[in-house]
Amino acid sequence: MSITGNARRDGVSVEVLPGGALRSLELSPDAVRGGGTALARNILALVREAAAEANQRAKSAVADLGGLREDELAGLGLTQEAGLTETAESTTPGTWRL
Repeated sequence: MSITGNARRDGVSVEVLPGGALRSLELSPDAVRGGGTALARNILALVREAAAEANQRAKSAVADLGGLREDELAGLGLTQEAGLTETAESTTPGTWRL
């Protein structure tokens, strides 16, 4: 099983692993027209969103195996940003929910 998070906006698509490691990055010609600063901001925001999704999915998968404490999850890089949790949870399959 491979757990990833994905996000896409304004011609940029990212896929990350739990903890936020970038797995893939795709840029359309439109993505680079706004300039380097806007592109960098967009990429970083999408990586954060995708990481929140991947982390939530990983935490759910770990919970199914018996769970870990929050400090142990944080040690694995599976932290959560409260503002992104709702978005991540809305993309998590119902079968992974507790």
